[in-house]
Amino acid sequence: MDRQCFVPSATIRGVEALPVSVEVSVGSGLPGITIVGMPDSTVQESKIRVRSALRACGFEVPPARISVNLSPSSLKKVGSGFDLPIALGVLACTGQVPRDIVANRTFVGELSLDGSVREVNGLFAVAVMVSAQGGNLVSGKTTDSLESALPGRHEVLANLGSLRMGAFRLPEKALPVKMGKQPDFADVAAHDLAKRAMQICAAGGHALFMMGPPGSGKTMLAKRLPSIMPLLDDEERLECALVHSVCGLGFQHLLAGHRPFRNPHHSATAAGLLGGGSPVLPGEVSLAHNGILFLDEMPEFGSKTLQLLRQPMEDHEVLLARADGMYRFPARFLLVGASNPCPCGFLGDPVRDCTCTPAEVERYQSRIGGPLKDRFDMMIAVNRADPKSVLATGSGMSSAVMREGVLAAREFAMYRRRSAVAGGRDALLVDECRLDETASRCIERFARSFGMSGRGIMKTLSVARTIADMQASERVTDEHISEAVMYRMQDREER
Repeated sequence: MDRQCFVPSATIRGVEALPVSVEVSVGSGLPGITIVGMPDSTVQESKIRVRSALRACGFEVPPARISVNLSPSSLKKVGSGFDLPIALGVLACTGQVPRDIVANRTFVGELSLDGSVREVNGLFAVAVMVSAQGGNLVSGKTTDSLESALPGRHEVLANLGSLRMGAFRLPEKALPVKMGKQPDFADVAAHDLAKRAMQICAAGGHALFMMGPPGSGKTMLAKRLPSIMPLLDDEERLECALVHSVCGLGFQHLLAGHRPFRNPHHSATAAGLLGGGSPVLPGEVSLAHNGILFLDEMPEFGSKTLQLLRQPMEDHEVLLARADGMYRFPARFLLVGASNPCPCGFLGDPVRDCTCTPAEVERYQSRIGGPLKDRFDMMIAVNRADPKSVLATGSGMSSAVMREGVLAAREFAMYRRRSAVAGGRDALLVDECRLDETASRCIERFARSFGMSGRGIMKTLSVARTIADMQASERVTDEHISEAVMYRMQDREER
């Protein structure tokens, strides 16, 4: 007569965990383990790990046919986290552990051949799911002391042999996270205009493009942008931790409130940048969710790959269509791009002559593409600093001072929007700007002079609105618009 047991578990799909019931049946037939229910190759390999782990821990592997069904069968199952529930199901079916051990518990863990239980990618997402269900999560010992950081009730099983005692260890209290010191804008000599642009960028979440010769400080500026950004709130920390957990990356710095900063190499593929692969995992744009995506040497990226950024920049999410359905990844990121002006890098440099032909310059700059470049709110030139200014490194405006201006601008913007809603005003950008006749004529004049697209006009107004917020002004004036236009058109003037 068949003996059956049902063990709750979970699988990762996208950036969320979905419940899976591991149904184990031990009955008559040729000895062996059969797994059904759309398992991937990693799940199929569980047969070897489970059999070896059971023997290593002194348990009996029944000389019978073991059938494993992963329900629901219509959902693709990925990962090695089914090792533990399959082994537990076999032990419960054969009476080697009590059946009530699975009550109100969800089991996820990879087994080593010696029976030790390891953590798996996406454990944070599973913990969120189990917490919402009101159950207990049982997993292996996690690395970097993240056990107590998992939400909900969590129990730890370090070795399969510990199941004989029927009790699980509670998570150890995590040690305080020691975060390294962030790079400071005080280290950046001169570049006052670029630092002002960085402050506006952080205050309003505006996409920024920098162009300048090699060694002018573009990368140095970009890496210091997180130091003036506000800390992640609780909801943002959860969203970021989910993405990083699914990808098997540490997320201690995210739980501490630090915004992600991603700087992918220009050899990144479309799947690496937007997500994909098998199993389908988030890409760099999702790892930068609620943070900064810095693309250095943008023309060196594949042109087709760069154009894929246009949709997530507008929609703040990535939608991937696959044979088993749609995958949705969050992608609300602040894009910062950097580029040399030409292949040799010295077009317009006052000291070194450019060796590129006009055709080479045009071909190099066109790799980014007009539609993508039009989605940048701000475009600035970053020239090489004077040697005397370089020697004054460390005496510039600090990140702490700049951050105060960013937080003040964001706080004023929140107050302004609350006041507008309370007064029954429409929250559209044009209404938020509250343009008078002079300001309206100013933006119209600039739009005609520079041939701005509709998107360009709105992005200019958005930057002007942020500049007004930094000055605690409820109205956007022609001065604010003029400064916003300067940031948007400066790269064209340099060329």
